[in-house]
Amino acid sequence: MNKEKPETMKILVTGGGTGGHLFPAIALVEELKSRAAEIGESEFLFIGTSRGLESTVLETLGYPFRKIWIRGFQRGFNLRSILTNLLFPIRLMISLIQSLIIIKQFKPDFAIGTGGYTAGPPIRIASMLKIPIFMHEQNVMPGATTRLLVKHANRIYTSFEETKQYIENSICYGTPLRRSLESVNRNQALNFYELSPDLKTVFIFGGSQGSQALNNYWQTHLENYISKPRCQFIWQTGQRDYDYIKNSFTDNPYVSITPFIHEMGIAYSAADIIVCRSGALSLAELCLYGKPSILIPLPTATSNHQEINARIMEKEGASIVILQNNLDSELLDISLNSLIADESKLSEMAARAKALAHPDSAKLIINDMLNYLDENVWKN
Repeated sequence: MNKEKPETMKILVTGGGTGGHLFPAIALVEELKSRAAEIGESEFLFIGTSRGLESTVLETLGYPFRKIWIRGFQRGFNLRSILTNLLFPIRLMISLIQSLIIIKQFKPDFAIGTGGYTAGPPIRIASMLKIPIFMHEQNVMPGATTRLLVKHANRIYTSFEETKQYIENSICYGTPLRRSLESVNRNQALNFYELSPDLKTVFIFGGSQGSQALNNYWQTHLENYISKPRCQFIWQTGQRDYDYIKNSFTDNPYVSITPFIHEMGIAYSAADIIVCRSGALSLAELCLYGKPSILIPLPTATSNHQEINARIMEKEGASIVILQNNLDSELLDISLNSLIADESKLSEMAARAKALAHPDSAKLIINDMLNYLDENVWKN
């Protein structure tokens, strides 16, 4: 039976562990908050873990946040991974109980889940309590959490049309992106990184924690590019390798090295070519900014989802894909040099990337959520 529409909507949000799950959730919350004059005030509660990226990001942004004990299933075969996995059933049961207590206390009007192991227990409990559920899947190949919970969702949104082969009733609106992602003037962006406007700029990053494989490659090969400068680099190393790499290239004017990038919009605006992993969030950002890219999928990603994502971009002519086990060959060097020298190819790839963008993703998803609630949950 339909119920009265609340004056203040209470919304449960869960999804994290990595930025690829967390930031789309934050983007949807930002969209809802921006509509306060239209739909009224909203109250949000995030559920996550102490180990995930959400534990620091949400605190910084000032969102209410409750923790559960869940951890993802470890795929390694070392003793630590085996012991962690033996604890998984206990962690799951406790996390379900924690989620039940939190949800009973908060009494949400609906729940948003954006995947990752963090979202599993809260969304399952929300479904048991008959709370409307809206889920978003970022990757072409749905993750385990999505596959397990999709039958409980009132709506399932995706980043790729190709996901329909796995979830027939899904709706593709793209990946919701944060409002802080804004373009700036190229010269201003280059000035921020103290780089020259006269050289092509390559932006290297391996996710928020960096990539040891990419760092090792560029540690060996970067000198080939900057000794007789053909281009210049913005290199996000991650905290672990930062000091060692920074000391290796001290005072070199052709490379700006940083452990973490807080303003990704400035880095994207400065860059002509991106070299990165192929998580769904990164690909959505590449398309938003219309940037040619060389993608190196994380080989240990669950169900090889990063390569599956990357092949879509390659098929559309927006990216070149090089597998990590081919980094020791000359493929990356040849590919990057050919792009640096071919302005028309760069322009074509940029246009193809831009054509894949979904700049209104968050708006479209929230529109559909609210329409569903108006038609199926709340009294007219």
